[in-house]
Amino acid sequence: MRGKDLDFLYSILGLAPGLAWLLYFYRKSRRQPKSFSNIVHVFIWGCASCIPALVVELLTGVELAQENLFRSAIASFLVIAPNEEFFKLLAVWMAIYRSPDFREPIDGIVYSSTAALAFASVENIVYMGHMGPGILVSRTVYATPAHVMFASMWGYSMGLARFRRNDELLIILKGFLTATGLHGSYDFLVALHPKTAMFSLIPLMIFMGWLMNRRIREFLRTYPFPPIGEGAVIACPNCGAYTMEGREFCSRCGSPVPPLETDTPRFCGRCRAFLDPCDDTCPRCGSQVIRSMWCTPASP
Repeated sequence: MRGKDLDFLYSILGLAPGLAWLLYFYRKSRRQPKSFSNIVHVFIWGCASCIPALVVELLTGVELAQENLFRSAIASFLVIAPNEEFFKLLAVWMAIYRSPDFREPIDGIVYSSTAALAFASVENIVYMGHMGPGILVSRTVYATPAHVMFASMWGYSMGLARFRRNDELLIILKGFLTATGLHGSYDFLVALHPKTAMFSLIPLMIFMGWLMNRRIREFLRTYPFPPIGEGAVIACPNCGAYTMEGREFCSRCGSPVPPLETDTPRFCGRCRAFLDPCDDTCPRCGSQVIRSMWCTPASP
């Protein structure tokens, strides 16, 4: 097989596990289905985030070596893990975090998973180029889902921070540090004994899977942020923060709120449920809301 054909094959194989895992997390956003274009947008940013992360690791010369565990620990916890998690987080921040399309807390996990799967897909291609297609099996079972579980920690924090008014960066930092600790632990276990890593990583993978699913269930069960008030809220077109409908300025960034359009999404100020324009009560919590001016009157 010619070199270009082989490169194309590696690219397809490298992307396949990430796309398969992405379908699972996409289904978790069943409350408010995500736009396919938004998913693709974040996925592209996630792919791009792998490039500066690889450059940093090449420039620093970090490596995981069994014969020097102290150096491997430094590389795992202080270079590789924070470097890769930072650029994945930056991809979500740049692509979608401030957008009004970031509509509910679980979006943090959905979009962080998307960026992580994209990042892992590019890594899969790089690894196969150096080690052959055989490496794809272990990366599909371990590295690809692990990247998602790392990122879900700061994705969860992004979901919390996005809809709260205070300590936004501090909340995200806490999730980032958790992700860095888990990622560093994963890499160090690989360095500790590469040949038995497929066994030594199992307890960590189980723990991370439990932690991630606990956060998903929390977001699906309830929105962990305080109510803004009675009535409908809209997303600020500048920063994406929810603000009460009818206000002239955003309560977070102070930008003027433009007049509502016919397709402006409206949400309950108490529980953030999506509101139909003709709703006069929230379908989830029963709070009273005012019908939209664009509501089409029922036919007599």
